[in-house]
Amino acid sequence: MYWMSLIIIFSPLVGSLILLFSRELTERSSSIIANLSIGISALTSLILLVPFLIGDGFIKQYFLYTWYITGDYHLQFGFLLDSLTVIMAFIVSFISFFVHVYSITYMNKDDSFKRFFIYTNFFTFSMLVIIFSNNFLQLFIGWELVGLSSYLLIGFWHKKESAVKANLKAFVVNRVGDIGLLLGVLLIFINTKSLNYDVFFDNLILLTDQNILLLGNEIAILPLIAILLFIGAAAKSAQIPLHFWLPDSMEGPTPISALIHAATMVTAGIFMVARLSPLYDLSLYVLDIILLLGLSTAFFMGIVALVQDDIKRIIAYSTISQLGYMTVALGASYYSFAIFHLLTHAFFKALLFLCAGSIILKCHHEQNINKMGGLRTSMPITFITFTIAGLSLIGFPGMSGFFSKDLIIDIFKYNNNVLIYYMLVISIIVTTLYTAKIFFKVFFGTNQLEIKKDLKQEHNNTLLIPLIVLAIPSAIIGWTIFDTVIFNNFFKGSITDADTINTFYQAYIIHSRSFLVHSLTSLSFLALLLGLIISYMLYFKKNIILANIFSKFKTFEKILLGEYGFSNLSNSFVPKNIKKISHLLWQKFDISIIDNIFINGSANIISVISSKIRLFQTGYIYHYAFTMIIGLLFFLIIFYDF
Repeated sequence: MYWMSLIIIFSPLVGSLILLFSRELTERSSSIIANLSIGISALTSLILLVPFLIGDGFIKQYFLYTWYITGDYHLQFGFLLDSLTVIMAFIVSFISFFVHVYSITYMNKDDSFKRFFIYTNFFTFSMLVIIFSNNFLQLFIGWELVGLSSYLLIGFWHKKESAVKANLKAFVVNRVGDIGLLLGVLLIFINTKSLNYDVFFDNLILLTDQNILLLGNEIAILPLIAILLFIGAAAKSAQIPLHFWLPDSMEGPTPISALIHAATMVTAGIFMVARLSPLYDLSLYVLDIILLLGLSTAFFMGIVALVQDDIKRIIAYSTISQLGYMTVALGASYYSFAIFHLLTHAFFKALLFLCAGSIILKCHHEQNINKMGGLRTSMPITFITFTIAGLSLIGFPGMSGFFSKDLIIDIFKYNNNVLIYYMLVISIIVTTLYTAKIFFKVFFGTNQLEIKKDLKQEHNNTLLIPLIVLAIPSAIIGWTIFDTVIFNNFFKGSITDADTINTFYQAYIIHSRSFLVHSLTSLSFLALLLGLIISYMLYFKKNIILANIFSKFKTFEKILLGEYGFSNLSNSFVPKNIKKISHLLWQKFDISIIDNIFINGSANIISVISSKIRLFQTGYIYHYAFTMIIGLLFFLIIFYDF
């Protein structure tokens, strides 16, 4: 197990380093090295996952080495191996592998083909560092490496001004979250004298009664740590108000969008909160904050997707909304439900982005869905796989996304949280509308692009095989995870769920088949059907009455296009103020203090001293001898006892 874990983590890094230091590699050689390294990691993670699925798994820590020991303080680098680790590692490496395969064709003949695979391999390695970490410092290192990788990948086409702005926005917003995460880690270190997870968890009860003096007020230490760490999670997982960087991340190549939105980066925040579930269970009002932010994100960001026309941006806002669902589950203390939705979402969201990439390639990199149409006959595989992914996204009964999403929704019905339940039900209608919008506008109707001569063949196998493979778990994996993972104590010892999860299961669900049958009479299913009917009439039949109704909300549409003001905040207010602060720091701190005092000032002082000392350098021996005699007499007078 030890060596298998090392292979999973470091195989992508080895592939990245080989590509980095190898000269004059062909595209074929570069793709083989990159895919082989990720493939080894994916295969090993699958082998490691099997014992946990059949019930022979365990929780084990491995220590690579001790970095330092100073008194009571110590830090050991290593990794934690448990059910949460292995299933996350499999998802990340598996999806990353097929994204790499897909990228062979998508990035073909790009001037920076090798550089692309260097970045993606390093991106995967960084996420695996987070997953396998057994301490907060290692988590933070992986966290920062993921941020660095995303910066490089979002701005991959750095000659585009929009790409540069997008990666800077992602970098700045995530630095805000990183400050919160770092402060939380420092508080943990100060209060436990260790950064290991197990030491922190062992001290949780002792820390419940401890307070910290902040701005003249005493604040409980545990909720403060919890909220600081969640700030980091909220930035990474794009929760309101730190969400606005994610839609702009579409400036990177489409395979990168699939990686960021499905398996890496945005899932890091959800994973971290689930990993630290014992902490959040003792921080109830923090859970309320998490629940509120998650609900707001799921509901309001889903509505924003309705007014988008860029295929990648629609799917991007869909990601933010689905991350909101996961955060809602975290806030309700159903951490395994959040991870369940994370896993199913990873498959169908990766598939959606790869299908979008296939469509964009065929449409000569056009991304406006209003200009597309009629592609179902010329792109049958993309059409079928997109349909599967779309049905999973909207939670159609029997699809993977149905099981994970409806569990989150129904738990609030079971607990009589009426407001949250109805808001999530309305979100189903919204999700159906924007998903169907892509479906009908891209695959039906008339194509407005003059590329029909290019539409006779779909794509080669390296582009289509990942679509077919990812379509399988997008359709069926929900059944497997529902019965054998979520309600079979798979996460026991890794995640602490709310006590009501077992009573909920026994009284309300029993097994996947009964849950499916029950759903057919639920309000969620009725909302789904309503969304499909409205979508069909609006986007396929082009019903004039519905179109007129929607046209009356043009003012509201402008608000949505501006993301309720967040777009102006991120594109105008934040950059301008950051620029002002940067200018101030440059003028007052960099120039006035660093340059004028420390650099130029020290140089001027040395120059003055040197000019004075130079006067004594006459070149006459008797002058030097006289100076030595005077110095000797000086020391004799001071130190000799007469």
